[in-house]
This record gives sequence, structure tokens and C-alpha cells, in this order.
Amino acid sequence: MLETVLTTVNLMIFAVCLTVGLAKAAAARSDRDTTLRITASVLLCAAVVYLLSAPAAYRIVGTAADSPSLPSLLVNIAILVCVGHAHALTLLWHPRSRTPEALRRSVLLWAPMYAAAIIAMTVLFWAADLSGPARPLSFATSYAHVPAACAMELVYLTALVAGILATVRQCRGPDGVIALPGRPGLEGSLRLFALAVALDLGYVACTGAAVLVASQGNHTWDFLAAVGSSASSTSALVASYGLAKPALMARAAERADHAKLLTLWQTVTPRSGQVPGGTPVTWWNRYALADLLAEILDGTYALRPWMTPAVADTVKDLAEAQPDAVYLDVKSLQDAAVIRHACQLRDRALRLGLPTPKAPSGPGEATPPTLERARQVRIAAHLFHPLVDEALARVPQERT
Repeated sequence: MLETVLTTVNLMIFAVCLTVGLAKAAAARSDRDTTLRITASVLLCAAVVYLLSAPAAYRIVGTAADSPSLPSLLVNIAILVCVGHAHALTLLWHPRSRTPEALRRSVLLWAPMYAAAIIAMTVLFWAADLSGPARPLSFATSYAHVPAACAMELVYLTALVAGILATVRQCRGPDGVIALPGRPGLEGSLRLFALAVALDLGYVACTGAAVLVASQGNHTWDFLAAVGSSASSTSALVASYGLAKPALMARAAERADHAKLLTLWQTVTPRSGQVPGGTPVTWWNRYALADLLAEILDGTYALRPWMTPAVADTVKDLAEAQPDAVYLDVKSLQDAAVIRHACQLRDRALRLGLPTPKAPSGPGEATPPTLERARQVRIAAHLFHPLVDEALARVPQERT
């Protein structure tokens, strides 16, 4: 029963890791970003860990390879490779560690350690000549009495500790990745990542104690190996969430900005809100955020012939009279009012067949491209502000 449950859970996590890993790998083909490539690789390695850790898959692979315990070696290697990936990510995140010279030194120092550990584990596994039955849930303690198998586990755990300590050291401390002032938005994700890697120390401590006691023929501590496996699984899940959190937050922000910008797009575009065939414009079926922003800018530029500074002046006067004037975003209020007023004049001109006025001379709003999205979101958020409504109610009377 336990094996059935573990097989189901591990295969579900395997499917998630594989799907996200392949998506990241596909994105890395066009992005060429080293961090993205490593993230894709670590997710695919984690998928291997969960697949081979599923008892049913463990037995199938062992039977097919005519080596019942081979999946244990493969899982240990894959976990060590995952820690190596985490170590590499912290080097790439750190502005001083990611310089070519620093990266070269780190590779020359750590790559031989990981490679030597994997080679030693492989040699010791085959030297152990494990022809007994498959033990997918208790390999480490069931074969601890075999010297070569016990040595393999100790080599694996020692290399794991070295990689974990180096990775956590890169994250923590006054000069660690988490403490760097240039990463305030990533601090939460980096803390989760460091915590996940540190949790593997619990796995090492529990598994190491169980193996050493079992190697003396005493299996009363075997339960610690199961506790250690739980810590390792928790570590993998927390690390995956930590790596995915920035992307999830960015996507949530994009969705929120898209919802605000859609209202602005519908305002600046004549008879907007529908695509051919009558399907409403949504996040999924028509416009990505960049396309929507581009059309807003085009639509705003097309409104210039009907824009008048009188609206902006009225908004400024009304804002200065407010008791909470210091908290108002007057510039966004002015832009929103000017756009809405221009839309009213444009729609009236189109309805009555009036000629298009001459556009004002001079350059438009000079906003850096990286700040344009935030500016348009602020305008959209103030589009129907009470001050904008009041200004629009006053301007036609003043012009008359």
C-alpha cells in the first residue's frame, strides 16, 4: 500500500518537474541565458530523481538493467547533480562570483569534487556486487552491511555536505546573495532557496546515522532514513517553489497590469473591445501585454489633435485644493483627464463628421521604454478618478 501511494505521488511530481523543465529548456533555446539553462537542467534532474524514486519505476528500471539496486545509484548521482546546479546558480546570482575569472576558479575547484564523488560512487556500487532484491525504500540501510555499499553512501553524503555548505554560504552572510542590495525583489525567493538547500543537511544527518548504525548489524535506527527522505523531498519542493516564485509573481503582476491597461486601451481605441467575430478581448485570446501597450501608445498618439492643456490645468487646480494633495499622483491624473477629454472630442468629431484638428507641434511625452508600462498603468488606474470626472465636467463650461 505504501509503495503504491509513493509511486503515485512521485510520478505526479515527476510529471510537473518534467513539464516545467521542458518548457524552461525550450525558452532557453531562444533566450541563451545561462541561469535559465541551469534552471531547466536542475528541473529535469529533479524529474529523474522523482521518477526513479517511485518504487514501481525503481523496480522496472532495476529489472531492465539486470541490476535491482541500480536506481539507487542513479538517484544519488542525480541528487548530487541537483546540488551542483544549485551551487552554480548561487555563483551566477552573485555579482562578484559571476565574473569570468571567479567562475573559472570556482569551476576548477568544485567540478573535480563532484566528478570524483560520482566516479567513486559508481566504482563502489559495482564493487559491492549487489545481487539481492530491490529495496526502493530502504536501500541505504538494507545493504549497509556490505562495505562497498556503505562506503558508497558515505562518499555520497560527504560530497552532498560539501556542496550544501558551499551553496548556503553563497546565500548567507554579509556578502551573500540574500544580503545584496540589488536584489530586494528576490530576497524572499532566495531565502526559500537557501532554506531548501539547508534542509538537505537533515537528510544527510538522518541517513548517515542510520547507515552507520545499520553497518554494525543494528537496524533499530532504520526509521531515520525515512525521516531523511522526507526532509529531502521537502527540500526539493521548497527549492522548486523558490525558483518558480519570481516567475509566478511576475506573471501575476502582468495579469494585473493587463486588466488595468485593457480599460485604457478600450478608451483610446474607437469602437474597441471586440475583435473580428465578436469575441471579447482577453488576456488569453487576443493581446499579450506588450501588444496591448503598443496599441495604447499608438491610440494615445492618434488623440493628440484633440488634446488640450486646459484639462491638465483644471486637474492641477482641483488637486491643489484637496486636503490630501500631497498623496495624489497629479501627473497621472492630468494625463488621464487629457486622454478622456480628447476621446470625447474625437468621438464627437467622428459622429458629426467634423475634420480632424491640426495636431500640436513638438515632441510628445519622453518616457524611457523600461518605465513606459508603469506609467501607462498609473494612467489607467486614475482614468475614472473623481477629480478627473470633476475636471471634465468643468472644462466644457470654461471653454464655452
